Amino acid sequence: MPTAGFLLGLSVLYLGLLFAAATWADRRAAAGRSVARNALVYKLSLAVYCSAWTFYGGVGLASREGLAFLPIYLGPTLTALLFPFVLQKVLRVAKAQGTTSIADFVAARYGKSGLLAGLVAVIAVVAAVPYIALQLKALDASVEALLPAGGAVLAARLGADIPPLVALVLALFCVLFGTRTIDATERHEGLVVAVALESLVKLVALLAVGAFVTWGLSGGLADLGARYVAAGHGPALTIGGRMGYADWFLLTLVSALAFLVLPRQFHVAVIENLREDHARSASWLLPLYLLLISLFMLPVAMAGALGGRGDPDLFVLSLPLDAGRPALALLAYLGGLSASAAMVVVEGVALSTMVSNDLVMPVLLRLELLGLRRRGDLSGLILAVRRGAILLLVGLGYACSRTVAPRYGLASIGFVAFAGAAQFAPPILAGLYWRGAGKAGAVAGLLAGTAVWAYTLVFPALAEAGLLADGFVTRGPFGLGLLRPHALFGLEGLGATAHAVLWSLSANSVCLVLGSLLVRPGSLERVQAALFVEAEPRQGPDRLWRGEARVADLRELLTRFLGRERAEAAFAADARQRATLSRTLPPRPTARWYG
Repeated sequence: MPTAGFLLGLSVLYLGLLFAAATWADRRAAAGRSVARNALVYKLSLAVYCSAWTFYGGVGLASREGLAFLPIYLGPTLTALLFPFVLQKVLRVAKAQGTTSIADFVAARYGKSGLLAGLVAVIAVVAAVPYIALQLKALDASVEALLPAGGAVLAARLGADIPPLVALVLALFCVLFGTRTIDATERHEGLVVAVALESLVKLVALLAVGAFVTWGLSGGLADLGARYVAAGHGPALTIGGRMGYADWFLLTLVSALAFLVLPRQFHVAVIENLREDHARSASWLLPLYLLLISLFMLPVAMAGALGGRGDPDLFVLSLPLDAGRPALALLAYLGGLSASAAMVVVEGVALSTMVSNDLVMPVLLRLELLGLRRRGDLSGLILAVRRGAILLLVGLGYACSRTVAPRYGLASIGFVAFAGAAQFAPPILAGLYWRGAGKAGAVAGLLAGTAVWAYTLVFPALAEAGLLADGFVTRGPFGLGLLRPHALFGLEGLGATAHAVLWSLSANSVCLVLGSLLVRPGSLERVQAALFVEAEPRQGPDRLWRGEARVADLRELLTRFLGRERAEAAFAADARQRATLSRTLPPRPTARWYG
């Protein structure tokens, strides 16, 4: 059994190594020797999807529901197979538009609407809070599992409880990783490299624990499966056993959509992408990663269920501990720490960018009393806003982890966040393939879908936590049974998450279509619609720009938001690129006059 001091030192050392790797990668990128351009690094960074939910909660869900854990992995696998078509188009458009976040992307499609960007940012923050709470809950539980008695000793030595300290450390880690400087492209190559390393650690940890449980504690898969069925758990091994086919379909759908539109997934897949062709090769490597990381989840769940070893979400830790393998348990702990830290850091970077660019700074710039429009350098203020946003987000996640999250399993919390983020899918997919999609429809769809999601999933969770009266959950508001959140309009037989996904995405899509058909789009909306829908390979910013700008004006604008040093670096990099291009392009033909 590890001691409290050893576990604390191991955690700090591991996070420090990740930070050192990120710093090294950033310096390599500044020297023109980018590590993030490696295709494998990009593909591994996409595995930030596998947070503590999939690392711990996947096993817990498999223990409770058998094969019902598979939609978590089937959804993104199906999405990955469409990368050569959908993601590559998103990459072309995003690079052409100079996109810096998912809010920026949606707003650009619908006439560069600041209102829509702000709405997306607010929804993203609300949907992310339960997901951050999930990571904090998982870390807190893993520490308690490793230190059943030493946790109190560690808390006494530090003079504080462990859960808030875990939240604070993750928040500071996120600040150090994502808000050291401001980059015009919002890329953080060091962050990508660190996430790729974390993806390897959590994969190795789960494979090691799974192999030990399957062949070390049991006589192989056949023996484990036979004992599991003999114990009366057989129905869980069928697709329609404990969860209906409709639930399977809807949970797979929401996992597929969330993998594309979760703010952290959009950030690593689109904003951090350096080469478009990486998306094509990721379409087979990512499904392979998901297959490997889910390979032993059912065997671990079976072994834990047969032994009756406490919380199913922590079987990954408790099985090695009970077998007298503390080193393996510590490896599993590092895997869980990797999964949680990667999610919180990337989500914090993505959300703080949206909060800064689409919510706070637009308001501050409009306040004449502050005089920000007359200031020459706003980079320090922007960094302060982003750091404050990260601390606030983690703080809200911590509050959620102490109030609502204790009553739910990790998988249930994850699906709540997935269903919220999935509301971005209709306006994005419609915007890429339907020229008639308009801003009015996108706003109406997001508002309707988010309202239904909150009514059918979030409010019942708050009621179960005692924060709201639970009468409307059991009887419906004002006693109207047809409006019960988990059986809306009399639809019963679905799980709570599948029910919410069905109604929220339906409301979102219907309002999107009706709003687009009833309200005529403006001229800028029509131009942007054409650029998104008709995006072609090799499309670049030069096809979008048709005006003029003085270099001095551009220099002044960049200096205000990036700072003088980084603005000058951006101009120097552009000059080097133009010099290289002029040497590689063939000379222009000399003009000749006749007559």
